[in-house]
Amino acid sequence: MAKQQISLYIDDSSISVLASKGREPQKWATVALDRGLIKEGVVQDQQAVAAKIKELWGSSHILRRRVTVGISGLNCLYQMLLLPELPEHLRTEAIAREAAHSLGIPLEGVYLSWQVLSVEHGQMKVYLCVVPKDKVDSVMATLKVAGLRPVTMDIKPLCLARVSNEPRAIIVDTCQESMDIIVLGEGIPEVVRSLQVAPEMSQGERIAVLRSELERSVSFYNAAHLDKPVDLTVPILVSGDLVEQDSDKASLAGPRERPVRDMESPLTGLEGFAPAKYATCIGLALKDVLVTEPGAVAYSVVNFNALPEIYQVRKRPLSEVLWVPTVLVGVVLIGMGTWGILFLKSENSDLQDRRDNINAAIVEQQLSTADLTALEKQAVDAEAPVTDLDSLLVSVDDSRKAIKADLDIVYDYASECGVSLETVNTDATGGIKISGSAATEDAVLRYYGRLLYDSGEFSTVMIGKISVIEDGASFSMELSG
Repeated sequence: MAKQQISLYIDDSSISVLASKGREPQKWATVALDRGLIKEGVVQDQQAVAAKIKELWGSSHILRRRVTVGISGLNCLYQMLLLPELPEHLRTEAIAREAAHSLGIPLEGVYLSWQVLSVEHGQMKVYLCVVPKDKVDSVMATLKVAGLRPVTMDIKPLCLARVSNEPRAIIVDTCQESMDIIVLGEGIPEVVRSLQVAPEMSQGERIAVLRSELERSVSFYNAAHLDKPVDLTVPILVSGDLVEQDSDKASLAGPRERPVRDMESPLTGLEGFAPAKYATCIGLALKDVLVTEPGAVAYSVVNFNALPEIYQVRKRPLSEVLWVPTVLVGVVLIGMGTWGILFLKSENSDLQDRRDNINAAIVEQQLSTADLTALEKQAVDAEAPVTDLDSLLVSVDDSRKAIKADLDIVYDYASECGVSLETVNTDATGGIKISGSAATEDAVLRYYGRLLYDSGEFSTVMIGKISVIEDGASFSMELSG
């Protein structure tokens, strides 16, 4: 069953939230912002904006604190890069270098997000998005003040492209202080324009600017795609405030009558829910739906997490996760060894006293040879437990070393494979049961292979279960041998 997802969009004039399960909207609300609290996506007053977010949470009765957050596309850049095919560990640095060269901007003041769209004939096609650091940092600081925990981030134009029910479309969205234009070609938002709207502009002036930028964006796309331009069959999909302005919306068709229609919502219709006002939140909600829903079709293939790595939920190191069970095992083993030593010392002391008493009795009573032999036999019998207890202590120490060696392998391989262990238990036969999670199912299988084939310590490694969870995959395994 789908989990509830909270989609939160923040721009200069308002904050919107949508709670949904799968494709079913459950709760939604919008709160207006006073002018100047946010400028071009950068939060100017974190306390005031955080108070508005808390007000929104209270009025909509939303309890969940994990959110997928969307930010405006103002001052963001988008670029398609072609690079030689590279292994994953080299891609981040190579893409950063190419971005700096291609865009001609210093990278110190921006965050890069990217997705490899395809790898063909030794080349990678990479979709790159560049977001100003001050915008992201101010939003993240504000969400922290509001008590929210963002796990995923996206940019408004990319969210709008994800809502499209056409692989080729021109998407137009307008709100109080900005407008966005996206030319979606073969599922890729190739031309993206996000414009700030001056407050003093009249509605007629706003529409004139929108029409001019619309034609410019289409011309730019067609100049780069002479083989398959955006012709008059490609529709204009409208969302935002413009949906309710029929005459202005119709004027976008132009003299050649390009089809214009409202953006259709992929979510279930619900009374009172106005999809046009929550198009960005719907695009945020679809980030998870299109990945987890069997048979889901996405007309935009771009779907990456724009949340910078420094803000992503940090996987707890194994040293933090496992220090408690490790310490407990060590305390138990040390306690067993200490008990064995004290017990043996006590037994040795008793045996020495008994031997001294026997020798004293021999001297005093001048026992016969037969009696002496009998007494010596009793002494030997009395010393037998010492040997047994000494063997027990050696066995305990060997068992401790074997368990430690197996646990070292379990922990080390988990760290190397990017696996987080939650429980590690041993049984009387030396078997080990573990459970944990990883970012992908492949990481779990890689961990399994290393334990079974590389360690040389376990004759049998059985996977009890692998389950897809919100942040990746959970699993359990049993190791023996």
